[in-house]
Amino acid sequence: MRAAKISLFAFALSAVPAQEPVSFHKQIRPILVRQCQGCHQPASQQSGLSLIDYAAFRAGGRKGPSFVPGDPDTSVVIWYLTGQAKPQMPFGGKPLAEEQIDLFRRWVREGARDDSPAGASIDAAAAAATVYYSPPVVTALAVSPDGRTLAVSGHREILLHKFEGGLIARLPGLSDRIHSLVFSPDGATLAAVGGSPARFGEVQIWDLAARKQKHSLVLTSDTLFGASLSPDAATLVVGASDKTVRMIDVASGKEIRKIDHHEDWVFGSIFGANGRRFVTVSRDRAAKLTDASNGSFIENVNLLKEPLTAIARHPKRDWILIGGEERVPYLYTLDRPRAMRIADDSTLLRRFDKQDGPILALAISADGKYGAVGSAYGDVRIYDLGTGAEAAKCSGHSGGIYALQFHPDGRLAAAGFDGYIRIYDVAGKLAHSFVPVNLEKAVVAREAKP
Repeated sequence: MRAAKISLFAFALSAVPAQEPVSFHKQIRPILVRQCQGCHQPASQQSGLSLIDYAAFRAGGRKGPSFVPGDPDTSVVIWYLTGQAKPQMPFGGKPLAEEQIDLFRRWVREGARDDSPAGASIDAAAAAATVYYSPPVVTALAVSPDGRTLAVSGHREILLHKFEGGLIARLPGLSDRIHSLVFSPDGATLAAVGGSPARFGEVQIWDLAARKQKHSLVLTSDTLFGASLSPDAATLVVGASDKTVRMIDVASGKEIRKIDHHEDWVFGSIFGANGRRFVTVSRDRAAKLTDASNGSFIENVNLLKEPLTAIARHPKRDWILIGGEERVPYLYTLDRPRAMRIADDSTLLRRFDKQDGPILALAISADGKYGAVGSAYGDVRIYDLGTGAEAAKCSGHSGGIYALQFHPDGRLAAAGFDGYIRIYDVAGKLAHSFVPVNLEKAVVAREAKP
């Protein structure tokens, strides 16, 4: 009887299915792409580590090979994922779940085999040219100082166009989304900020003559917004969803200061005319004035009302146009005419008409005469900044306006949800429109009729 029980127990054990080996391609690689790729890819090899493919992952970085096949206890990747080595990875993000770390342990213990299909690489999606089957949502525009080039946000790329339309170049990058574009005063450099939602934020610095990315800096665990270049093009200021403002040295591509003045997402920034101050706007309702030399807080420019999402500056004066969820554009001066008092709005120069939807984009013409306001409702209104009167209304969009930019000659480029770029004259008349990408025809499979 006892022998029968032992035999039955042995049979039961043999019936338990063996645990499948961990797959690098199906289980390890997706974690690396989602959690680690932002800081460890060809354009941003932090600690000398690239995760472009299995070979690069195994080679490791400054700490040596990432893993020792068969021995998770001596593998660097396990040390950093568990916090045994500092700083714990992913840096600046939540630690991996224990189940995910256990996958890495098992994979290494099982020999750390590479089962990737031929030609697979972690950054293949970023390197491949994006194919468009419908107009992409346009979230950022920038016009070069000479007015010849219009930079347009694409999916994982920046599109350089002639202002009137006509693709000049495609600049592929890591970020899924580009939220802000800005040219240097000499037009030689283009800065772009964006990222991939819930993964990372990125700053890109481009040499336009060479069509080459000079720097890629990955910051935070979510996308970045609202880039502004100092007048000498030496410093870039960006806003972040972690409530911070980051100052970047353009020459080196390195972060030089992290500022914590805001209490919510920071959507926009702009330097003052002489570059000694800058203003940032946030969902916390404040337009905060900061000393650019040391990052110290000076004051709130505005009287707090509703969350702010957009900002633009007069080209010749330290005046800013701001707006957001209240739907009302306000023109403020950065120079307070008297000592601040409680509930003081003495810096307010002008209040404009309430818009039909929350304000998402603002721009001021090169001569400082007009201000353009784009809303979630889908229209654009142009105002005379001197009188406050509405000068023109631009229509034609079928969704929210996310980006506005004036040409030096006064024409206005507007774009947003529907993916079309529309060019208007100063009277608000549509001059022409175009889709900034080449569209492929989607192949639809149809069931054959009997």
